[in-house]
Amino acid sequence: MTRPPLPFLAALAWMPAENSLQTQAPVYGRSLFELWLSSGFVGPLLALGGCIAVVLALRRWLELRPDRLAPKALQQSLEATLHRGDVEAGLEAATGSRTVLGELVVAGLLLRRAGLDDMLSNVERASTREALRLGNRVANLARLGGVVLLVDLFGTTAGLMSTLQVIEILKEPTVSDFVRGILEALVCAALGLVVALFCFVAFFWLDARLTQRCLEVRDIAEELVREAAEKAHLD
Repeated sequence: MTRPPLPFLAALAWMPAENSLQTQAPVYGRSLFELWLSSGFVGPLLALGGCIAVVLALRRWLELRPDRLAPKALQQSLEATLHRGDVEAGLEAATGSRTVLGELVVAGLLLRRAGLDDMLSNVERASTREALRLGNRVANLARLGGVVLLVDLFGTTAGLMSTLQVIEILKEPTVSDFVRGILEALVCAALGLVVALFCFVAFFWLDARLTQRCLEVRDIAEELVREAAEKAHLD
């Protein structure tokens, strides 16, 4: 006697593999939307992950714009203030800006009494700290890509298990029965790979952009700190 499908597999088989195998519905010419519907509850989860990935990538890209990291107005204000030798005003402007450039300049100016070498060293430490902070935010894309791959693996495995359980109870399964169930299971794999690929490509691109931007901002901050140190030495 043929064993019936396990209860927990029947619960996972929300994906319409069983119905499609039994009704012998034609598979040729199905649209992408119909294939997506055949993925069951995993398809919407992967689509949601893709939407989150797009939003995260867009937000990280906006955060790494030069105008966000080192606004031109702030650079000009600090140059004018430090050229006059007004370090306190420069500290106030840099602190109030809440930007990466402001953090680096504040780190350097706080050690102005210790000399230029210590000022530049503190700028370097602050630059590393800011790069790690921003890098951790960019790394959320890679973490999301890993989660998407796990959901993708779960959906594909559950779909294949459901298909095999249905095939087991059919009296005379055909090749079409196997192909139809496997096709619907592989929809999860394809969708998950697309979303994960976007996550990892966006992560590597933004990570390279982050390194370049941090180096540029550090160079600007070092020039401002040198300007402040030279002015203080002349005074």
